[in-house]
Amino acid sequence: MSSAGEKPMSTPGPDIKNGPAFVADADEGKKSINLGQVLVDDTFLPLRDVEPYDGRRILTVRAVVTGGLLGSLIACSNLYLGLKTGFGADATLFASIFGFGILKFLERSKATALGCVGVGFIFVSGVPALIQMGLLGSGGGSASYGVLVCLTFLSGFWGLSFAVPLRSLFVLKLARPLNLTFPLGTASAITIKTLHSRSEGAQASSRRSLVSISIAFAASLVWAVASSYAPGILYTWNVFWWIYKWGGHGIIAAVSWGWLSWSWSPALLGMGMLVGLNPALSFVLGSVLAWGIIGPILVRLEVASGLPVSAEYPGLVTYNAFNPTKFRDDPSPRYWILWPAVFMMLAVSLTTIVLEAKSFGKLAWYGIMTLRQRLSKNRQRQTTIRQGESTAVFDPVPEQYRIRWWEWLGLGTVSFAIAMTVLPLQFDIGADMSLLHLALGFFWAVVVIQVFGAVGSSPISSVSKGSQFITGSIMRDQVDKLGADVAARSNLIGATVSSGAAQQSAELVQDFRTGFLLGTPTRPQWYAQLMGTMISTLVMPGLFLLFTRAFPCILDPAATYCQFATPSVTAWRIVTVGILSPVMPISTSSWVASVIAVVLGVGATVLKRWLSLHPTRKHWEFRVPNMAVVGLAMTVPGSVSSITFALGAAAAALWARYGKESHATYFYSVAAGAIAGEGVGYVILSILQIAEVAGPTYFGTKLGCVAEIC
Repeated sequence: MSSAGEKPMSTPGPDIKNGPAFVADADEGKKSINLGQVLVDDTFLPLRDVEPYDGRRILTVRAVVTGGLLGSLIACSNLYLGLKTGFGADATLFASIFGFGILKFLERSKATALGCVGVGFIFVSGVPALIQMGLLGSGGGSASYGVLVCLTFLSGFWGLSFAVPLRSLFVLKLARPLNLTFPLGTASAITIKTLHSRSEGAQASSRRSLVSISIAFAASLVWAVASSYAPGILYTWNVFWWIYKWGGHGIIAAVSWGWLSWSWSPALLGMGMLVGLNPALSFVLGSVLAWGIIGPILVRLEVASGLPVSAEYPGLVTYNAFNPTKFRDDPSPRYWILWPAVFMMLAVSLTTIVLEAKSFGKLAWYGIMTLRQRLSKNRQRQTTIRQGESTAVFDPVPEQYRIRWWEWLGLGTVSFAIAMTVLPLQFDIGADMSLLHLALGFFWAVVVIQVFGAVGSSPISSVSKGSQFITGSIMRDQVDKLGADVAARSNLIGATVSSGAAQQSAELVQDFRTGFLLGTPTRPQWYAQLMGTMISTLVMPGLFLLFTRAFPCILDPAATYCQFATPSVTAWRIVTVGILSPVMPISTSSWVASVIAVVLGVGATVLKRWLSLHPTRKHWEFRVPNMAVVGLAMTVPGSVSSITFALGAAAAALWARYGKESHATYFYSVAAGAIAGEGVGYVILSILQIAEVAGPTYFGTKLGCVAEIC
């Protein structure tokens, strides 16, 4: 998600050329960037031949409603994917492709849609973790709608308020010196420009895309609902379970570890198509390591153990239990493996940030020079950041269509005041910690936008864990004084608000980048984002409560089986428990494995970056696994998600090789439609589940499901 759960990889987009840096001024008789016209292909300037803004009204009721519906659609998909796998489809490119299928004034509705999406990250991470620990709802139950609206408001509007100055910083002033191309935002702009082309060929292609995305969406939605009445036959296949039922009882051990299983899930297959072979195969590698090698070795050496599932099936064991009394001495394999996986993901994200240290140095130098200029007694003195020439890009938006300083500052002031009031009164968080959480939100936004703009993937995983470790280290000595619940609530809510605000701000700055390339006026674009954030504040809590009421296992930390693996939620909860415990509840062997995982993660990340910078060795980069994805796979039990991702990626690779023309026309439309269709399908399934007419619990068959659990 983008914004949905963790985002360790980016979605492939069109190739982006980085041409010479030259802007011609209108006074010199050249075409002007102010009119959306450039003479060269330059990724730091508006796109060539983009029509200049003519003053027409673009923020209409129709555009806001359509954008809200589109954003809610993407939010459904990312909520489903995030709770199930920890992945999220990137909202920017997703909105560009799917939005055009809904309405052709996409450029006017996309900002509202993205305003709905970024803050959804908190509902696949911090919010469920808070409820699982009984820190929002009574007795560990679900929180009230009002409380969730409050948290969404704080995260969304705090992130929205400083997206405007960060646009000026990262899209205009520092984009060129820091080489911030925002790959997905640029791909989105190119997609929109292509879809809006008036050429006969482009219009025909657009019609084909509309038809394909509609068919994929409808088929995915119907399949998600229909297959739920016979999931063991139509949806999830486990070949080893079939062998067991046919008399091969010796294979029950492999079934216990989740092998060999995959699902005919349109959403997971679509995500596999989008992420590509390297991330998909990295996911398979993580599953093999965790549930094919490390887990069985742990049980063999009696370092970890499982629990029997049913007396009806002797030998069938679950290795997914979380028993706090046995975390150090006799943990489940899933808990033991969780720590190396979390530390590996954290190390990879931090390494990615460190590899951008040169850019952060330039950013710090820019801040120092700007401050020096402001404090200089000589007001005529001009200090310019130089890389051999002036690097700031002129804002293509005419003055009258820009956001006024008092608008974003006023929103920030109001959001800050509400947060400083609500966090202490509603959540019992001290004023000092509340201030720290809000400050971390801004700081993490700077980090996330920098990495997002440079490499196209969000390090939201590491910044959220960073918030947990920073605030946890402060609260650790106050647990006895404040109480364990108060300390844990402060830790989790603080990380939720700060990382949610950072992710929201990053998504919106990327949207500003798309608008910059298309010459979109920033003032109506920002107000559209504001409307989208408001819609998200009201819609996302309702969607989350609908999912959790229909599938209560999402909020049950003791559940050994659930349709949703909630890997991100589990990581958030366990990190908070660990950081606030007097003694970290990790066995010695798991600590050692965590150190090894960190070394492997850092080494592979550095190797990938080194290979990517050498043209003659770049082709080897594909063969180095994405260790962030490997770590994520190690937190998801079994093989269902990993094999399904791999099937989708393999199908996309074969399609690209043997059907290049149809792949170019239909690929993104089919993948986006499949993902969105199943997301909405699960909203319908949730309603059917609550109405007690869903399958297979009330109607249908459990034939084919492992131990008839499905």
